[in-house]
Amino acid sequence: MIETSPRKLSTTARKAFANAGWVFFDRIFRMATALLVGVWSARYLGPEQFGLLNFANVFPTVLTSLAGLGLANVLVTELVRNKDYTENQLLGTAFLLRLLAGTVSLLAIAVTARILYSDQPVLQAMILFTSSVLVCQSVDVIDLYFQSRVKSKLSVIAKSTAFALSTGLRVYFLANEFGLLAFSSVVFVEAALSALILLVIYNRQEGQYLVQWRFNRQLAVLLLQLAWPLMVSEFFIFIYMRCDQFMLKELATNLELGKFSAALRLSEVWYFIATALTSSFYPTIVRLKTENEEAFQRAYRNLLSLLIFISLLIAVFITFSAPWLIQFLYGQQYRGVDDILVIHIWSAVFVFMGVGSSYWFVIHNKQRLLLLKTIMGAVLNILLNFFLIPRYGAVGTSIATLIAQLTTSYLMNYVISQARPVFFAQTSAFLDTLKLTFLRERINRMI
Repeated sequence: MIETSPRKLSTTARKAFANAGWVFFDRIFRMATALLVGVWSARYLGPEQFGLLNFANVFPTVLTSLAGLGLANVLVTELVRNKDYTENQLLGTAFLLRLLAGTVSLLAIAVTARILYSDQPVLQAMILFTSSVLVCQSVDVIDLYFQSRVKSKLSVIAKSTAFALSTGLRVYFLANEFGLLAFSSVVFVEAALSALILLVIYNRQEGQYLVQWRFNRQLAVLLLQLAWPLMVSEFFIFIYMRCDQFMLKELATNLELGKFSAALRLSEVWYFIATALTSSFYPTIVRLKTENEEAFQRAYRNLLSLLIFISLLIAVFITFSAPWLIQFLYGQQYRGVDDILVIHIWSAVFVFMGVGSSYWFVIHNKQRLLLLKTIMGAVLNILLNFFLIPRYGAVGTSIATLIAQLTTSYLMNYVISQARPVFFAQTSAFLDTLKLTFLRERINRMI
């Protein structure tokens, strides 16, 4: 699928698919486990308390991009092709930048929670627990290092172990009927364990220590210059993906918030597929861009076709099975969630397209265009929510999300002239998917 020669195809593509396979294993394990425990939690807590638990998670989610400084794709790119700085300088500089940003973000959330919810101390504590992940995620530069070396297996081992242990803790809390505060604390436990295990694996597998990392001021300036449009762009992505829950709480009821949260569990759980595939092939695509433009274009279009094909399968499956799934998983108290889910799941098609196309902007150093698109999408989503939520509640929120994703991830690429190559690549990939062109080509190569 991604290659410059037939021999290179088999080696490079196999390695990338194997790497993606490990990420898939991690996400599927999480999805299956989280679904079982999540449904148990939803039934135990009920729609209103379940909505509040998910509401506490909104705060760190919105600031994840600011705490991460948008360095993820930039750092992977620099680790693959940069020859001016050592790995220890790249990792050390990125780590310290993200540690400082995470600490500032946590303090900002603490102050905000104190002001907004001064009469709800339990909710304040829940928000602080869930937001602590912003500091722990600074260690994820090791995960990015493994991605750049197509060694996601090592990250999967670390994160899956932490997830398994934290899930065991959740089950214990459920079995012993603990309160909301206990459940929110598990988020911090998982993040801390994941960071610790990543450090141990990095030491044992690579023979490196965190104390060997070095901060470079010149490199810090360069990374921030490259990453700031991505950081702001990711911030607005989270705004229009999570402002729905803020606005539902304020413009509707906790019941509507709980129903929407239940639908999101079954809709957004699939997004990992786009990230897993794209991140696994990204290092190879970066190299192809510098070696062979024609091979790069072909590989990029094939990747988009694969993403669109998978997202359409998911959307069709959920559309026809939603009523049964909601009844089976959540029960009568979540009646009506299937309508929300059927609308929201089609956003996944454009989310997959957006994830795949975002790397094009990074490779071509057009991060500011990505920022412009994202801001416009966030504004559109908020305006639609103001109009639709009072009338249709959580269903209106799903409609707003679908329209915003369609506009931002696809239509706006045509409106912005510099982004039209992405629009035409997406359109061609979509047509290839409908014709099953890329699958036929793949089968022919295997025969």
